Amino acid sequence: MAEGTLTLLGDAPEEIAPDPLETRLRTLYAHRPGVVRLGMLVTTDGRAAAADGSSGSLGGPEDARIMHVLRSLCDVVVVGAQTARRERYADIVLPGPMIEARERLGQRATVDIAVATHGGILPPGLTPERTWVLTHGGSPAISRLGPAWASRIIIAGADDLSPRTALRELVSHGLPRMLCEGGPTLARRLLQRSIIDEYCLTESPRQGGAQAPETPPVPPDMAAAHTLDGGGFTMRRWVRR
Repeated sequence: MAEGTLTLLGDAPEEIAPDPLETRLRTLYAHRPGVVRLGMLVTTDGRAAAADGSSGSLGGPEDARIMHVLRSLCDVVVVGAQTARRERYADIVLPGPMIEARERLGQRATVDIAVATHGGILPPGLTPERTWVLTHGGSPAISRLGPAWASRIIIAGADDLSPRTALRELVSHGLPRMLCEGGPTLARRLLQRSIIDEYCLTESPRQGGAQAPETPPVPPDMAAAHTLDGGGFTMRRWVRR
């Protein structure tokens, strides 16, 4: 069995081996315009990160396949600034076959990133050409980021960031397929406001950091659409009923 092979569970389990286009996974995770999707990881003890605050060491090749597919299907990845810094976010680079698949569907070749921030402190790997800044009118981010970012700042709220307004503005900029990658604080806000339409949750076989934040639970009004298994990881896609 090839490294990273996943099994789609059900009455007739189906093995899905890696391929450059990830055709089968892209079909399973097809992302309709207007759908807000959340992608998170949860450890055996309910945490969203390891002891260093990052989730990178908790994944594996199986989990990575899902992350790459989810990113290849969306128009913009939405993330909180603290998570973007800890995970060292940079401009998203997709492999050639996935770019071609996007273009055949009429999507842009590139995937943007939108960072929700109050202070405007971004990781150095993000560029104004590929990054949006989601903030509010009273935020120091507006003056801190400078003129190079002026056209990429979205003001969503007067004194506090309004997630619903921010996402609506992203749609108006031609980014209707949104993937939120957390962190847990931002994810919880979106879930509490019933903004999330789909929750893609990976259960890691590893234990999280004792002080790491908890992964938000799946809301009771969501149902499992499918379940994948591989390498000790279980990946479920939940959809709102």
